[in-house]
Amino acid sequence: MKILYLLFAVFFLVLQSSPGFTQRISNSSDCTRAGGYCRRGSCYPRATLIGNCSRRESCCRRRR
Repeated sequence: MKILYLLFAVFFLVLQSSPGFTQRISNSSDCTRAGGYCRRGSCYPRATLIGNCSRRESCCRRRR
């Protein structure tokens, strides 16, 4: 019976998603929540593309 609890705990840890923002960014509120900003066109050279705010806007985040 003790092994059942151990297997359940391991199963739970395997299925648990990684911490942080893991969903796809598809609008401006998701972009802001992820610490980014919306910009028309491509991102600045010192920024990373992390998603799309809309069809023509990119969600960018400054590199650290």
